[in-house]
Amino acid sequence: MADRIDIGIDGGGTGCRVAVSVGDTVTETTGGPANIVTDPPGAEAAIRQALIEGLAAHGLGLEDMGRARVCAGLAGGRLPGVADAFATRLPFLAYVVDDSVTALEGALGGAMGTLASLGTGSFFIRKSASGIRHVGGWGFHLGDEGSAAWLGRRALSLALRVADGRLPADPLAEALMEAAPPHPVLFARDARPGDFAQVARVVLAHAETPLARRLITETLEALTEGLADLGHAPGAPLVVTGGLGELLAPHLPEALSRDLRPALGRPLDGALALARGLP
Repeated sequence: MADRIDIGIDGGGTGCRVAVSVGDTVTETTGGPANIVTDPPGAEAAIRQALIEGLAAHGLGLEDMGRARVCAGLAGGRLPGVADAFATRLPFLAYVVDDSVTALEGALGGAMGTLASLGTGSFFIRKSASGIRHVGGWGFHLGDEGSAAWLGRRALSLALRVADGRLPADPLAEALMEAAPPHPVLFARDARPGDFAQVARVVLAHAETPLARRLITETLEALTEGLADLGHAPGAPLVVTGGLGELLAPHLPEALSRDLRPALGRPLDGALALARGLP
């Protein structure tokens, strides 16, 4: 009898990754952007190509997908109807969820606990006996509190207050003005979330100045609020991921530091684990 095929897919606007497991062998392939909100056909094409390459590594093809179990964690999958609509586009059966779900599964290895992802964007998600609860993750324009993009934008706003004499002079303000040429207003006009996220690194590089301490405190308040809204209980496992999450680790209050655990795996690992759990 042919071995079962388990497939995990992790995808978003910067690219997709596919893990194909057959027997004791797992292969991983990468593909192009897979934004299922703005470009579903492009996302399908990118996933299909990466999947074909992953299957080929096992001597398999799309015709073998009938014995595959597939879980795809894709950014934007929380929006109403988006995950189901994309699932119908795929030429095989797949369990499609938001990438926060697979990130949680990977980070906690399927156990109960909380994940706070503070990268360019942000989201908070918790698994408890009553199920999974999400908070945030609604994008730069309407949310992503506590994210690197959010922090970068806030930092430039306060730098302009310093320039206006509304706040005391601060070395960070000077560095921020230099990081957003030719002027923060012109920079912000064309900047994307990733550009603002780079500005956030300047804040952490000047972490001891009064302005930086204010900004870090505001970011930690956003983190604490997100965790409280989730119902995260003191003592429960907490994983904080993302580039900004790593930079903030030394600044976490003691109560959160005690709960902190290292991530056990990646979102792709979580997607593959969920695929293996499908009947």
